[in-house]
Amino acid sequence: MPPPRLLPLLALLLLLFHLPSSLASHHHHHRSPSPSPSPAVPPATTDSAPLAVLLACNATRFQPACVSTLSTASAGADASTSDLLAATLAALRARIPPAASTAKSILASSSNVNLSNAATNCLTFLSLSSHRLSPPSSPSPSLLSASTAMLHLYDCWSAYKYVNSSRAISDAMAYLDDTIAVNSNYISMLAARRRYGDDTSLWRPPQTERDGYWPPVAAAGKTASEADVDALGVPRGMDANATVCAAGCEYKTVREAVAAAPDYGEGPFVVRVKEGVYRETVSVPWEKTNVVLVGDGMGKTVITGDLNADTPGVSTFNTATVGVLGDGFMARDLTISNTAGPDAHQAVAFRSTADRTVLDSVELLGHQDTLYAHAMRQFYTRCRVAGTVDFVFGNSASILHATSLVVLPRQLRPEKGENDAVTAQGRTDPAQPTGIVLSRCSVNGSDEYLSLYRERPDVHRVYLGRPWKEYSRTVYLRCTLAEIVQPQGWMPWNGDFALKTLYYGEFSSDGPGAGAGRRVTWSSQVPEDHVDVYTVGNFIQGQEWIPKA
Repeated sequence: MPPPRLLPLLALLLLLFHLPSSLASHHHHHRSPSPSPSPAVPPATTDSAPLAVLLACNATRFQPACVSTLSTASAGADASTSDLLAATLAALRARIPPAASTAKSILASSSNVNLSNAATNCLTFLSLSSHRLSPPSSPSPSLLSASTAMLHLYDCWSAYKYVNSSRAISDAMAYLDDTIAVNSNYISMLAARRRYGDDTSLWRPPQTERDGYWPPVAAAGKTASEADVDALGVPRGMDANATVCAAGCEYKTVREAVAAAPDYGEGPFVVRVKEGVYRETVSVPWEKTNVVLVGDGMGKTVITGDLNADTPGVSTFNTATVGVLGDGFMARDLTISNTAGPDAHQAVAFRSTADRTVLDSVELLGHQDTLYAHAMRQFYTRCRVAGTVDFVFGNSASILHATSLVVLPRQLRPEKGENDAVTAQGRTDPAQPTGIVLSRCSVNGSDEYLSLYRERPDVHRVYLGRPWKEYSRTVYLRCTLAEIVQPQGWMPWNGDFALKTLYYGEFSSDGPGAGAGRRVTWSSQVPEDHVDVYTVGNFIQGQEWIPKA
């Protein structure tokens, strides 16, 4: 331990040492083909900043913004770790209402349907950020909740990006840039405290598996056996609170039955959806918690829609046939489809933004972007997900277990061939505890796709994933990969974007599409002693909230 008189100098040197690499990462992020915000960092005020502030800010990616935030909050030399975190959280929370006021002003003055949709979605995302930063059961959010708040700030920024044609929008995006920087710093500090404890002299910026850092696993007993995980899912035999059918039932649409659920219900509200085809879009609002949809089986109970992102005033977020905001959502024994077609670009069948989402024996059918595992913790078991490209995507902490991933022909002239990625994970910050884990799943083509592939295997190429965002994380554990999976395994997004920061891993893959020998150099084989990082118990704390099937 250095003498006390040297600590201020060392803290300043650490801050200056980390600054160039942080900014370099920041600028590379901005060059992403799907650009992420570039926070405008204010000048560092290291001359007058207390030692406690300097040490804590060493943990962040945007240190000058961190110093500015805490100096503005008048964090003193005797501030504790809890004080510094509380001050950063308060500053972050205070930035959301002005952003919402701006979105309301943009909406009120808009005469453009796409701009109106962007502003409306922004208001939703900002409300979600606020909710995640102020959980009802705790004075402060968990790392995942705070990371999700950052995701929704980015969602708002991204919505504006596609309609950025005025100074008002540019200013709104710049404000969100700075807010995202504060949020990033907050989750970096949370991650540092989790890793190093309260001794801020040890704190450093967040690291990932690519840096050789593996998150700690839970205590003994949290790592379930495969039989234990197989037993998890949506319980059978629950009594129905509402029943839906074409004739003779209380409700004729799923939408009406969901609306009948109590707000913030603590127990399951079970909607029994009888066999039939329901042509509707279903939204489960934030306040409709613990809704459960139970059908008569895949292919028998079908909820289908056809919204797509090429429609004016519709974004990818809005295209979902079933879109969920309310926590605790579950579904089993049904099919959800989006029939917009392979030429309609983004068209989501199922989107969940909800924590504690469970789908069991559900078929999801679409083309591009079939399953939008948007946010928080999600578990899919015994499901079937079919699509063309990026058909499992999002920035949640999700596990797909014993699920079939089925590649469909992509184009109107499918004989011409395609490059299809199964996953496109969207982690934007190394401190976010998010990713897609596929455990004991299979990757194969539909009969039609396999026929095309076998005629011309040189033009029909399937990959395990590609990096939608800079810190994309996807792991395949004990999966069976068919011949359609390319030997390289993984596909770039554009050039070298994210190839040095992503984490793409496999463990014990089998089948003709497996084999580590020809995988791209920027992917990894997960070391056996770190596989437990990605179990249901550790990655999504699933044994605390996923019921027995």
